[in-house]
Amino acid sequence: MLAVEVENLTVGYSGIVAIQDVTFEMPHPSILAIIGPNGAGKTTLLKAILGILKPMKGEVKVFGFNIEENIHTVRKLIGYVPQREKISENIPLRARDIVLLGRLIRQGPLAIPTKNDILATKNALKSVLLPPETWNKKFSELSGGQKQKVLIARALVFNPKLLLLDEPFSAVDAPSQRELMDLLVHLKIKHNVSTIIVTHDINPIVEKIDYLLLLNRQAIAFGKPKDVLTDENLTRAYGIRVRLLTHEGVCYAIIGDYHA
Repeated sequence: MLAVEVENLTVGYSGIVAIQDVTFEMPHPSILAIIGPNGAGKTTLLKAILGILKPMKGEVKVFGFNIEENIHTVRKLIGYVPQREKISENIPLRARDIVLLGRLIRQGPLAIPTKNDILATKNALKSVLLPPETWNKKFSELSGGQKQKVLIARALVFNPKLLLLDEPFSAVDAPSQRELMDLLVHLKIKHNVSTIIVTHDINPIVEKIDYLLLLNRQAIAFGKPKDVLTDENLTRAYGIRVRLLTHEGVCYAIIGDYHA
């Protein structure tokens, strides 16, 4: 089964092309990382998979459903955590409130929580391995890693089959990055959830991902990380020579532009 099929996809804003002729297939369940320089079209690609942006050419399928023809079905299959999630820390919302609100928003502005909503909230918090003692903490009191887990739990509250995460590691420290990546592996193995991660730094997660897409408006390379991370591919993507290091069979890239 394929989680995502992208074929000859061209997407743009106001007629200006942002990504062009992108093609790849992502098996399910798996974890795919997307990297590339600033302005490469990484977030644009996520929005196209969500159906927020319509293709100028080509098509996107999620679990076999064409996005343009089945937008409501597809969106029920996807959980999304955007790059800059604005949650006011002046409002004393608890972790569990954040997750519950994510469920109620889809039901309409006058939705009242039911037993099923509360159970789904608890299950989502459990699935991201947050200990129960943190559920009633104010969101503002949580660590960076815990906040990301709450946002992922909110994305999981409707039991999606695919997670889209835009720069989920940008505001967390190295230990939290490893913990979050372990969580995504756990979700893949235990809950059959596939994940697409947009990131500017592949090195902390390269050992845990299944596939890598190197993007710079076009798909420079797609495949297993060891096959994608080559001198030639990285030079094509970033326009500079990138130093590669190999340790215990794993390839790491040292990229001058950290926001890659």
